[in-house]
Amino acid sequence: MNLARFIVPLLCTVIAVAQATEPVPLESLAAPLLKARTYCESGKWATWFQADPSFSETHYRVCAHSDGRFKYVQNPGRPGQLEIWSDGRKLHRYVDYGRGYQQYDLSERAAEDWYGRPRETVPALHSRLFRWATRSPAGLDLLGSLRGYQINDALSDPRHTVYEHWDSDRRGGARIQVATADGAIVRYENWYDGTLRSYIEITARQVDQLVADSELGQEVPLTARYSLQNNPRAFVAGLFAVAVIAGLVFWTWLFARAEDPENVVRVRRRLWRYLAWALAGVATLLGFLAAITWGGSGHPPAIFYVMALAVLAAIAFGLAACFLLASYVGQAFAGKKPVASD
Repeated sequence: MNLARFIVPLLCTVIAVAQATEPVPLESLAAPLLKARTYCESGKWATWFQADPSFSETHYRVCAHSDGRFKYVQNPGRPGQLEIWSDGRKLHRYVDYGRGYQQYDLSERAAEDWYGRPRETVPALHSRLFRWATRSPAGLDLLGSLRGYQINDALSDPRHTVYEHWDSDRRGGARIQVATADGAIVRYENWYDGTLRSYIEITARQVDQLVADSELGQEVPLTARYSLQNNPRAFVAGLFAVAVIAGLVFWTWLFARAEDPENVVRVRRRLWRYLAWALAGVATLLGFLAAITWGGSGHPPAIFYVMALAVLAAIAFGLAACFLLASYVGQAFAGKKPVASD
């Protein structure tokens, strides 16, 4: 009986120690993050190229909300900053350098090409590290991808526990570092033939914290959103609107200050004539260029540039025509009676 008093506590202690030292499955460390309503992550990644053995690091930050909004910033605060975000309906992409801006419906293929799985509503699955670690080609989700990792005691230290997974041929594999202090997954490495090919490292993570709207979206300057490069239709429509408004203001002012409206009408008639001559000359020139370049070789062929010039000429003559047509409305605004002979 006295012996049992010592044996039972001893067995309990041994069991507790064994449970404490039992390896924690890697997927169990990631699973709680999948329940978060908001998730933010900052870090850096790098890829090795044979032509350039040095690693060029790219910094990033990503934040996501369970309502479908997210924002990914590449090289934040650095040259070449790229921002991709979703308001839950469209995917937006803006490059500070060059002020390039595009938007796509989330169902479009282009949205998937620029940002994989843009309709993902689990915030933690926007993590760059988790996306790298997910073996989608093998038909696995995140937890399934992490399930095959084993601890490498030789590479682990008091600060980090190293998990690794190798392909069947032992040539390719991956390693994941977990912070010993809090069990946070902080680094993913891709290896092939004993060489580190790429890695991604998380430097900061916020889970289920209040996320500002600026972390989930971006205001694009109007000059970038509706520029010729980013939105040619809106840009050209804006040019025509400006031509009409400028024509109204100019011709109303000109008719209002004219003592004899017939003088202004003669000026307008002369401008119409100049415009017709210019149109005939440009059309002749473009026809000649089209004739000598038709069927030519090259990439793109020379006829492509002739067609582009024709489009630009059509826009230019259209703007001039709108400017002159606005003169008739301006004449009415100025209270000058139209001349029948015009």
